[in-house]
Amino acid sequence: MNQFKTYIKGMGAFLMLLLTGPASFAQSEMASTFESIDTSKIMIVLVLVVMLLVLLVAFYLLVILQVMVREDAIRRAKEKGVEYVEEPSAWSKFYAGLTDAVPIEKEATIVLDHDYDGIKELDNHLPPWWKYMFYASIVFALIYMFMYHISGSLPLQTQEYEIAMAEAQANMSEAEAGSAIDESNIAFSDDPAVLASGKTVYERNCVACHKAAGEGGIGPNLTDDYWLHGGSIQDIYNTIKNGVPDKGMIAWGDVLSPSKMNDVASYIETLKGTNPPNAKAPQGELYKAELTEESPAE
Repeated sequence: MNQFKTYIKGMGAFLMLLLTGPASFAQSEMASTFESIDTSKIMIVLVLVVMLLVLLVAFYLLVILQVMVREDAIRRAKEKGVEYVEEPSAWSKFYAGLTDAVPIEKEATIVLDHDYDGIKELDNHLPPWWKYMFYASIVFALIYMFMYHISGSLPLQTQEYEIAMAEAQANMSEAEAGSAIDESNIAFSDDPAVLASGKTVYERNCVACHKAAGEGGIGPNLTDDYWLHGGSIQDIYNTIKNGVPDKGMIAWGDVLSPSKMNDVASYIETLKGTNPPNAKAPQGELYKAELTEESPAE
């Protein structure tokens, strides 16, 4: 209620400002009231009020016009000496089409022989809208029966539950497997699916600092043998996970799952020795890992 009173006061102040001009700003009380409310909301309210008034006036003029047209038609019918028959309005036609009701003056044509203590029964048809909905429900039932119970193209509720539970179990297993990965057991993987996943993670999160080919930009070059924080797969994983706050690299362990960090670490391993153009100058200490069956050739 207090907010409504504030809006009313503000609208009054706004109208007064429009009527009295800039001189009204000298009135401190009115200015303080005007400043204490949101003028944009007042303008919206005023526009809505004006639109409502315009609609009311237009409706009133339309009613008057209909009355004048009807009276003119009655006058011309009297001058011609014929009976005036009013044509049904568009709304009347629309309503009659929905209900299919027989007019009162023609009800004698649908009276049945049944008589219950003077109460007679009419043989009215069912409304078309009701019949159409009934027919549509039959079609829907047939389609539903075929899709769910005959062809099996859509799963039933029990099947949807079983599918959802299977997906949840698979996700849980994947999460448990990923959570078991850390610096102590991470290993390079040349699995195409792992490298593709790592490349996707790299392109989404690492390109801004290390560039698309790993040549380095804001961050160091990932394709040479010099590393600031160690060049082994374990060191790379640890750097990705914990970040380097002093150098502006965030700790991705709060963003990526262990399996995703494992994937991107393996992908970074494949960038070593690629010698991309415009590579950044070496930084850090020389790291030369011994070639094993689990590490890519440099």
